[in-house]
Amino acid sequence: MIRLLLAALLFALPARAEWPERPIRIIVPFPPGGGTDNVARVLAQHLQTKLGQPVTVENRSGASGVIGTEAVARAAPDGTTLAMTASGPLSILPQMLSVPYDPLTGLVQVAIPSVGPLLMVVPTDRPPRDVATFIALARGRPGGVNACSIGIASPSHLAAEMFFRRLDLPFTHVPHRGSGPALIDAIAGHCDVLFDSVGSAGPHVREGRLRALAISSAARSPGWPDLPTIAESGLPGYEAVTWSGLVAPPGTPAAIVERLNSESRAAFHAPAARAALEAHGAAISDLSPAGMRQFLAEEIARWGAVIRAGNIKVD
Repeated sequence: MIRLLLAALLFALPARAEWPERPIRIIVPFPPGGGTDNVARVLAQHLQTKLGQPVTVENRSGASGVIGTEAVARAAPDGTTLAMTASGPLSILPQMLSVPYDPLTGLVQVAIPSVGPLLMVVPTDRPPRDVATFIALARGRPGGVNACSIGIASPSHLAAEMFFRRLDLPFTHVPHRGSGPALIDAIAGHCDVLFDSVGSAGPHVREGRLRALAISSAARSPGWPDLPTIAESGLPGYEAVTWSGLVAPPGTPAAIVERLNSESRAAFHAPAARAALEAHGAAISDLSPAGMRQFLAEEIARWGAVIRAGNIKVD
């Protein structure tokens, strides 16, 4: 009789709801319209279809991405608050500022949907047509060359620092507030070289306003097959990339993390999403959560060495 009563009580209990029980939001710690924001919106649309809950993108910019990333580090670990963030808040700024989270232990690494290289570009009225002639020019010019960037401590800046310090070449860093102003100055010839993303600099190269000397990825880009890498142009092992990464609050259950990783990889293997990434020179990343953690640790080590060598500081 007791067994029958227990069975009846168990049958009467509501079944445990499966994740997600509520809408999901993906915080992007940057303004709308950028590369990371675009990646987040592709993923949000895919997740909404696959998970059966509304998925919204919330742009919460400030402090170069730290504010929005911190919001996720402090959120409930229930898989309904995520962040699509990037290299700045995760692998660069924590080495230069006191940020309110640890990028490796204070967040759960979920997935890296895309990894994109930078183009090394010069004004079209300058003589260098490859990296070797640019190096010769820089060595022969008293005081070196001017290297524009899209901002202090940006991947654009650090890629230039890594390039010039590997070669022991003198240069002057000329920071700008974003890609737009840096590209305007590069096109006008006010700087000798600029490292910028394929999505930003690529159209100007294709339309003849800038000349690309090389690409910063370890291997040549399918979208730019005739453009050599910096590594094969005299700097073996050189690699500098930008990327968008999905993270969750610490303590998020492993099953949720694995599902999010699986869905993220599926979202960007869809033909339209893949084509959009490749059009901007980016490549799909199929890293597992553990693979993302290892990748992030390597990025922290890579940029940390550059930051220390250049004694780079931000206000």
